[in-house]
Amino acid sequence: MKPFLERLAQRRKFGIRPGLETMRALCAALGNPQESFAVIHIAGTNGKGSVAAICEAALRSMGLPVARYTSPHLVRVNERFVINGQMVSDDALARALDGVEAASIRAGLEPTFFEVLTACAWVLFREAGVRLVVAEVGMGGRWDATNVIAAPLVSVITHVALDHCAVLGDTLEAIAREKAGIIKPGRPVVIGAMDARAKRVLEETAKAYGVPLHDAAKEIRVAVSRRTIHGQTLQCSSPACDYPAALTRLAGAYQVENAATALCALERLAEQGVPVPPKAFAEALRTVSWPGRCQLIAEEPATFLDGGHNPDALRALSLALKSMHIRRRVALVCGFCGDKAVGEALREIAPLISCAWTVPLQNERGLTPEALAEEASRAGIATVIPMPSVEAGLESATIWAQENQGTVLICGSLFLVGEVLALHGEMGSSGEIDPSEGLRAH
Repeated sequence: MKPFLERLAQRRKFGIRPGLETMRALCAALGNPQESFAVIHIAGTNGKGSVAAICEAALRSMGLPVARYTSPHLVRVNERFVINGQMVSDDALARALDGVEAASIRAGLEPTFFEVLTACAWVLFREAGVRLVVAEVGMGGRWDATNVIAAPLVSVITHVALDHCAVLGDTLEAIAREKAGIIKPGRPVVIGAMDARAKRVLEETAKAYGVPLHDAAKEIRVAVSRRTIHGQTLQCSSPACDYPAALTRLAGAYQVENAATALCALERLAEQGVPVPPKAFAEALRTVSWPGRCQLIAEEPATFLDGGHNPDALRALSLALKSMHIRRRVALVCGFCGDKAVGEALREIAPLISCAWTVPLQNERGLTPEALAEEASRAGIATVIPMPSVEAGLESATIWAQENQGTVLICGSLFLVGEVLALHGEMGSSGEIDPSEGLRAH
């Protein structure tokens, strides 16, 4: 492991720590780099990464210097930091880490892993001279390290569902209150399609701050004219504009909701002097890539890779496959962390599955293949085979799908997505996977 990765991994010992005191003090010690750019701030349970990717692609297509900060990464930690469409280099990240650690020592601070990464992002973006940043919340919102952003251009909250319940709460209302923590006085709010209980909390918070709330599901219309395993053609419109149709590689009905949310957020920028031309949004849909979300990674047989790991995400994934006319003969390769609602999630996808192969994760929270096989059987999957490795499970599932003219689906964890992408040599990886849990969690 590279030295700077080892130093980052050591930050795991500080865990997850509620509160922004340390992060604010660290930013102050660095000269408050987060104040040097304007931010689109995005929270939510599912969809926030896709919305961030679309927004960043639209701004970049306008020729604007723009950066994106997202989490977690899939293969390389560098994926979290994208400047003008390019991941930062190891050298740049190591230098930023040097500066953040030196500032921590001067200020007598012991920041967590995610606080250090977030501070590195602000330093990298300031040094690059970008003026627009799309930043995704790591977890929750209220106490998330990214929430040192005091006055975002727009606060965006995507679909809210039950996840990270031990930290955020075990009801939609409680989780929505945590997400609502990114709403700021005087700044517009955009929300995606979601359950009425979560929506009500967000509406109440926006009203309390006296800020406008824009419901993307009501304000943006998205028509799908064509949908295949390769993507879908979207025609978007709003009260302000009819947008050119665009073929996007983002597959699945849930990406229609994400496109609407991203467009609604981008339209708010015009109100603040940054109008996004219709052709820029269409170009963003055409060029955007967000790996590990109903991603087609092979065609013979058709093989989809998805990081969905909670019931809401797997319900959306099931609908996405059905929308592409994939309704049977699906070979599932799955790996889950034990702190997720595994049985409930698997029940959402079970009706499509003919046979499942359970695999281990490179993560201490991962269920063993045998324990996961029991969960899959109880969820209603008739044939379940525990496998010793991801590679072995993928090989067996692929052979089965070839012999049965079926489809391969890989899902259950972003850790699993990262390992599969590394096996395929994607994400610019040299084959090295960050081996510590801390380097991909949160």
